[in-house]
Amino acid sequence: MNELSLSIKLKLEEKAFLILFFGIGIVEIFAEFFSETIMVYFLKPLLMPILAVTYWRVSKERNKYFLMALFFVLLANIFFISKEYISIVIASSFFFIYRGLVIYIVLCKDPVKNYLPVFLGSLPFLTAFGYLTYLTEDELGSGFYIFLFQIFFLSFLGGLAVSNYIMNDSRKNFWLLLNAVLFAVIQFIIVLKNFYLSIQLFQPVSMLMYLFAQYGLYRYMIISETEKK
Repeated sequence: MNELSLSIKLKLEEKAFLILFFGIGIVEIFAEFFSETIMVYFLKPLLMPILAVTYWRVSKERNKYFLMALFFVLLANIFFISKEYISIVIASSFFFIYRGLVIYIVLCKDPVKNYLPVFLGSLPFLTAFGYLTYLTEDELGSGFYIFLFQIFFLSFLGGLAVSNYIMNDSRKNFWLLLNAVLFAVIQFIIVLKNFYLSIQLFQPVSMLMYLFAQYGLYRYMIISETEKK
């Protein structure tokens, strides 16, 4: 099989896997909306393995840290389904590892030469999350420090994404910025849902944003590897 035929085959495989990824994701969104917990437990754990297989097939680099990140966010997704405090703590711990791996990947691909733009890019996230922390400090209770670590990681990654995009508004940096912004919005929705407005639509909307956030990170990886090649 020549190189052109192989490239076409990989493109078709990628499209098929991504259709499967979003297809299962949409069904899972409806399961969230109608509170079908059993379907959520069945469908949600399928998303990251599908994305991992897609990346494994398409990528020439097969970054082990990205695959590890997908594994840890898979574990986080499973534990986040339960609303028990201990499950949320475990899920948050896995999510810290996931976020740390993503930050490490971004720093390896685009080393920071000047942290001032990163700091300035982090300010909108820090300001918004700082205000949210102020509003919910009493309600968060023992989960306050978990939330604090979450917003620190989110703000730093957001600062990286903003500074990278401003200095180089390339496609890969657009997808990274989309990932950071969507996860920031998801964090806001989670807090609103848990402490202020228990609207049934919040969970499906969060799930839809989550799908595009993870797809954005996938696109960032593929495009950055293609540019490197």
